Amino acid sequence: MSTLWPRIEPLLARVEKPARYVGSERGSLRPVHRPGQVSWLLVYPDTYEVGLPNQGLQILYEILNERDDAVAERSYAPWVDLTAELRSAGVPLFSVDTHRDAGGFDVLAFNLSAELVFTNVLECLDLAGVPVRSEHRRPEDPLVVAGGHCAFNPEPMADFVDAFVIGEGEEVVGEVAEVVGAWKRAGRPGREALLRELATIRGVYVPALYDVEYDGARLVGVHPRHPDVPERVERRTVSDLADWPYPKRQLVPLIEVVHDRLNVEIFRGCTRGCRFCQAGMITRPVRERPEEQVRTMVRDGLARTGYEEVALTSLSSADFSGIDGVVAHLVNEQEGCGNVSVSLPSLRVDAFSVGVASEIQKIRRTGLTFAPEGGPGGSARSSTSASPKRTSTPRWTPPTRRGGGG
Repeated sequence: MSTLWPRIEPLLARVEKPARYVGSERGSLRPVHRPGQVSWLLVYPDTYEVGLPNQGLQILYEILNERDDAVAERSYAPWVDLTAELRSAGVPLFSVDTHRDAGGFDVLAFNLSAELVFTNVLECLDLAGVPVRSEHRRPEDPLVVAGGHCAFNPEPMADFVDAFVIGEGEEVVGEVAEVVGAWKRAGRPGREALLRELATIRGVYVPALYDVEYDGARLVGVHPRHPDVPERVERRTVSDLADWPYPKRQLVPLIEVVHDRLNVEIFRGCTRGCRFCQAGMITRPVRERPEEQVRTMVRDGLARTGYEEVALTSLSSADFSGIDGVVAHLVNEQEGCGNVSVSLPSLRVDAFSVGVASEIQKIRRTGLTFAPEGGPGGSARSSTSASPKRTSTPRWTPPTRRGGGG
């Protein structure tokens, strides 16, 4: 699998933002593909500006490249100008790290962050030359995997995705790599064998191995086709964030992106449990990162990236039990130098203290985002994510799936 760069470079002179596609950001890797490794292309199905700051993709990118049996690269949905150029020139979707053909990877893994990116997934598959419907794929075609928040409702994409990861991916990606690696070493004995083995991994849902039952347009049942396929897919959850101090090498973009700052996740889950909040419900339970680890990640991240702003991210940053100590430590290190601002991008009014406010006002400008409807008696979702943008015109409408979908 060789680089497509000689064919891609001439096209970039005719697009709006060529820096979206060149790679080589600080923190990025130049993976070396070796025989026997499982090659992953991690695709964020939205533009570079929206996709690059995504921590989920960056975390899996590092974890997979630390393994001896796997190699991972990144790709993002091209904007409509490059999409037209690629189709006109007959150039497929490519990775941004080494500009390899997306169709030559073993696994194409998509982050389903919002329903609006579903059509972009199909566009990316078509650009990669991969059959859009899973039932049409051959053993030599890449395995199409999807995860993220919208994977918790997988049926709208069940005809197009081979396997969904339900829950957090830090642990499960290694297990998937092991299964795909064993399948490759066995000579790729048909996709059915691979899918059956993937279905045994906790947290992996393989739509083709289930029959679905509808009452009109309403889904009323999903039933496994084989006795070794689990009837209920259990969500994967990382029990201790201290074991996963990622990303260790946050990517520094070449152009302005939606969250252009150092982001350090301080905890997952939410203490409030509001039933209407998707993120709060599916990221349960609350798991905090150790306070000292947060300090270390901030200190090392600032030194490595050169950012002038650090965001302490979570669903409600002020609910972190060590927030006062972490903020005071950051302020004390930065006071007087005017270099770095501290951003608390997700706050509830009833949890924000005057002490934190007095500390952060000592240093450079600081961003605070409040959820005014999230006070006592009813808290609300407060998210740091930008509203997703659809990056291409929809070309497919996912049909209602009946009878297993492939």
